[in-house]
Amino acid sequence: KGEIKEVSDGLARNFLIRRGLAIKLTESLQKHLQDIEKEKKKKYERLLKFAEKESKELDGKTFEFYERANQDGSLYGSVRKEDIEARIKSKFDFKSEFEVILENPIKSIGKYEVEVDFMKKFKAKIKVVVKPKNA
Repeated sequence: KGEIKEVSDGLARNFLIRRGLAIKLTESLQKHLQDIEKEKKKKYERLLKFAEKESKELDGKTFEFYERANQDGSLYGSVRKEDIEARIKSKFDFKSEFEVILENPIKSIGKYEVEVDFMKKFKAKIKVVVKPKNA
């Protein structure tokens, strides 16, 4: 969708256009596609600015998790990257995409430094503190 491809006349006429999979490129349609591309680029640039601001806002923040653990400090469950992302989303209203970089789930009590990647361009480091839940 939105791509310009050059195909043979027979394929275009007998298959693509007939089935509604393609339309013939006109000057006005080409201008319209260029306008759409410009809008996409503006939106991406705007999101990049948000991502830079949001990564600076998140950098250095601490998030605490209370989980059930045994006497050795091993958790019965784990703190996954999805749990950390959900906690960030609940505390901040970020407009840009972000991903928590965590190779393995956290399975023991302690303090951890975790990296958050904003739109694969900006990074923030947060602290995750896992404490035992008082049952």
